[in-house]
Amino acid sequence: MSDAPLTAAAIMSWVQRHEETCAAFYQTLAERYPAEAKRFGGYAQDSTKYQQSITRTYQETVTDALETNFGFEGVILVEPDLSLAQDASLAQAATLALDLEQQTIALYGQIAEAAESLLATIPGAFRRVVRRRQKRLPELKTLAS
Repeated sequence: MSDAPLTAAAIMSWVQRHEETCAAFYQTLAERYPAEAKRFGGYAQDSTKYQQSITRTYQETVTDALETNFGFEGVILVEPDLSLAQDASLAQAATLALDLEQQTIALYGQIAEAAESLLATIPGAFRRVVRRRQKRLPELKTLAS
C-alpha cells in the first residue's frame, strides 16, 4: 500500500463497505441470539443509517476540486475480523461486537480529526456517529461479562 494519504473517495468507499459489514454482522447476531434480536437488529438498522448519513454529507459538501487536493494523512483502514464460531456464546459475540465498536469509534474519530481542514460538515458527520456508537458500549460490556 502507498504511503500517500487516502483520498476522501477512498475513505467513503471503505466506510460504506464497513457499515454494510457491520449491519450484516449485527443482523446475524439478531438471528442467532433471539433474546437480543431487538437490540442487535437495531444496531444493524443504525449501521445502515450511519452509512447513509455520512455518504449524504460527503456528497453534499465535497466537490471534485476538494477531492483532488485533500488527503487523509495517517489514516489506515483495516477490515475488521468478525469471525464468530458457530457455537459462540452471547458473551463471546458481545465481546466481538464491543471490539468492533471500539475500533470503529477510534477510526471514525481519527477520520474526523484528519478532516478538520476539509469542511466542518465532514468531521461533524463522523463525530455524530462516534457519539451514537459510544452509547452502545455499556450495553455490550454488560452482555460481554
